[in-house]
Amino acid sequence: MLALIGVGRSVLAQGRRRLRYLPLARPVRVPLASLSTPGRARRFMAQGVSPPSAASPGEPVRVNGMVARVADGDDAPDRFRAVCVVCPHEQCDVDVVSPSDLDPLVVEEIGKVSDPVYLCPCHNSTFSMADGARLGGPAPRGLYQFRVTGVSGTYVEVGEVEEDVLLFF
Repeated sequence: MLALIGVGRSVLAQGRRRLRYLPLARPVRVPLASLSTPGRARRFMAQGVSPPSAASPGEPVRVNGMVARVADGDDAPDRFRAVCVVCPHEQCDVDVVSPSDLDPLVVEEIGKVSDPVYLCPCHNSTFSMADGARLGGPAPRGLYQFRVTGVSGTYVEVGEVEEDVLLFF
């Protein structure tokens, strides 16, 4: 009984785990005009620095990302999400796929979706565009996250990245 309680607390703690973000070496600016409607996404390359807890601290780390408009309305930062495009399963780059282009086997696993998703072409791991959460496939978790730190009249600024990206890439 005590073992079950311990496991339950561990699972609950992992579910509540807050992501820790670290600043990029230099914020990435993506043209706002290229993200005009929900479902539009654009790739970018970010430069970070490995944290003190890394095997080689202070080393440059390049990370491929994608920023997408996930909601209509004004240009507030919460209308955009940025993720690392590297699938956490076997490090293949994910692509944006519209619902009409999804393979029927993927739809069978994740259910019918109305918005574009990120899809790993290697093993069909599928992720929500809204937050990078894992929808299906063998990936052990959702996509690693970047934080949109600002939006101006001309660009979306991505200024922080999930700490684990700088440890594992």
